[in-house]
Order: sequence, then structure tokens, then C-alpha cells
Amino acid sequence: MSTKAVLAGTAAGVALALVVTELIKRSKRQAPKSIKLEYFPIEAAAEKVRLAFVMTDTPFEDVRIPFKEWGARKATAKYGQMPILTIDGKEIYQSRAMVQYAGKLGDGSLYPEADALLIDEVIGLSDDLARDWMPGLYSGMNPAKFGYDGISDDDKTALVIKMRGKFVSEILPKYLQWFTDLLNATEGPFFCGGTITIADLVVLPQLKIFTKGVVDHVPKDVLEAYPVITTWMAAMLATPKIKAWYDAQK
Repeated sequence: MSTKAVLAGTAAGVALALVVTELIKRSKRQAPKSIKLEYFPIEAAAEKVRLAFVMTDTPFEDVRIPFKEWGARKATAKYGQMPILTIDGKEIYQSRAMVQYAGKLGDGSLYPEADALLIDEVIGLSDDLARDWMPGLYSGMNPAKFGYDGISDDDKTALVIKMRGKFVSEILPKYLQWFTDLLNATEGPFFCGGTITIADLVVLPQLKIFTKGVVDHVPKDVLEAYPVITTWMAAMLATPKIKAWYDAQK
């Protein structure tokens, strides 16, 4: 056999292998028979996962467990926490794992390999913001978590004002500028350019909560000084599937 024939055969074999690999990837992205997502009747940690299922047209059972019923469910939860994702009867925990899984469903465009590093960077920054928000959040919900045991209601109120005031004036602006820089570095309007990815779905509910006027001592116009952020958020909320999702929640 000539060298030319060998090379041609090798090329054909490589091409076939690539086709098979892509078919395998597509088969892995197929939605399972049943998906159930359990969380409280709020957005918070589960919302990015819900949005990923919505964007990939993946049917799922959206179970909202009332706070008063959480104790019974908590007793059977592996880590004593939610959200809990049940895929064909198997429970999965940790919302970051869930959104990365959901992002690979459908055509996989929510979590493309070509942008995976940038997506993970944005999600990592979101994780850092969540960590830095925890003292301000729990100063009102559970101050004992941060060593403030048995404080009076007046002291608790003063603590909330102090912690959330520092968050608004010193901590959040850094993250808003970093998110702005990331958006400015793309051709927009999203974190990876013209297509929504799980990076956008992770950050959206995280920042959206601050604009609703429901977090005490965090002004609902806190994002207004960052027009790149507000423009991005408007584009996200105008996306037909996301708009339909939130319209249905009203």
C-alpha cells in the first residue's frame, strides 16, 4: 500500500473517530427521564439551576418546600442542605455541580468547552461574592453563625446596619467593577460574547436580589452606578425564555 493510501486511510479513521466522539458527547447531553429540583420557595441557590433547565428546554419538577416543612426533609438530606437535584431517582447535591450539569444538556451551548475556562472564572468570582455577602446576610438571619450569640434585638439591628453598610460601600463595588471589566472584555452583551452561558445564569439571580428592595439596608438602586451591569441584566431579563419564566412567577 502506498504512503498516500495509508495517509488517506488514517485521515478517514481520524474523521470517523471525531464523528463518533461527537455523537457520544451528544448522547451524554440527552436529558434523563425525570428531574426533580427541591429548594425553598425563593430564588437564591437554586435559581441558576432552574434557569439552566429553562434555557435548555429541559422538563423538571420544581419543588418548593415551605420553610416550616424543611426540618422533616433535612433529616434525609445527605448534607442537611438544599438544593437537592434528583436525576432518575439519584440525589445530587451542590448547586455548582447542578448548574454545570444542566449547562451540558440540550446542545451544550450553555457550557461550551471553548469558553469553559472563562465561564469557570466568572462562576468563581460569583462564589467569592457569595462568600463576602455571608456576614451581611447572616447578621440578620443567624448572627450566632458569626459569633454574635445572644445579642439583643437592638444590637442585632445595629449589627445588620453595620455589616450591610460595609458590604454596600466597600465590598460590593469591587465585584461590580470586576463584573463590568469582564463584560467589557467581550463583544457582548453577555459574559462570553453573544451567547448566554451558565456564567450569566449564575450571576443574574445573585445580583437581581439586590434590585428588588427586599434586602434591608441594601438600596435597590445599588447597581445603577454600573451601567454595563444594568444593561447586561436588562438583556438577560428580556431573553424570551427567561422573561417567560419570571412572568410565570408573578
